[in-house]
Amino acid sequence: MLGLLALLAIVLQYSRTAFLAGTLALGWLYLCSTAVFADYLMGLLEDPYPPKALSVIADADVIVLLGGAIRGDTHMGTLGDLNQQADRLVYAVQLYKAGKAPRLLVTGGAPPGARSEAEIMSDLLQVMGVPASAILQERESRDSHDNAVYTAAMLNRLGMKKILLVTSAFHMRRSEALFAGRGLEVIPAPTDYQRGVGPEVLSPWLPSVSALWRSTYALHEMVGFRVYRYRGWL
Repeated sequence: MLGLLALLAIVLQYSRTAFLAGTLALGWLYLCSTAVFADYLMGLLEDPYPPKALSVIADADVIVLLGGAIRGDTHMGTLGDLNQQADRLVYAVQLYKAGKAPRLLVTGGAPPGARSEAEIMSDLLQVMGVPASAILQERESRDSHDNAVYTAAMLNRLGMKKILLVTSAFHMRRSEALFAGRGLEVIPAPTDYQRGVGPEVLSPWLPSVSALWRSTYALHEMVGFRVYRYRGWL
């Protein structure tokens, strides 16, 4: 928005406004591209959901794995392409193999003409050793709100109430509220933590694409939480 304002001011020959907006836009871009700022934002979202040892995680009726871990099918690929949130699949399989629930439900729809996220994730889970008979699919949802609505309806029909909810830690606050709001007993099972443990190779004040990505996701989640609350979904 600041960049667009700067361009508009240039067109209208408001040089002082253009300079100020351009400077602010570049400063904001720089800040969001630093590991210091990205990790701070992620910490606000992740800290309420620390990881737990498998031994202390309660059993549930079903593991619910939210979509968002794949890009979709690719032109010459035989399986769906994983993205940065692929930890979700790995952790869901770990929970299943630890006997935390007898079923694993995958969620996520797709645009017309494409395979749903749920179908693609089901294929990947089977490659990772989860039997097809243990996998349930919710193929209609297109966002986190739909995930909760359609999943709750499916689980209510099956008499399942207690879920292990698997998603990225930075996405858990919104997700937990959505699923609990549909009458489900939610056990958060966060994964995909974004802050590294080891020292940075480069200065955390140097801009990087990876830091900009983390800042973008964190800001998107913060805005999304407030939008969902405004719409009465939380």
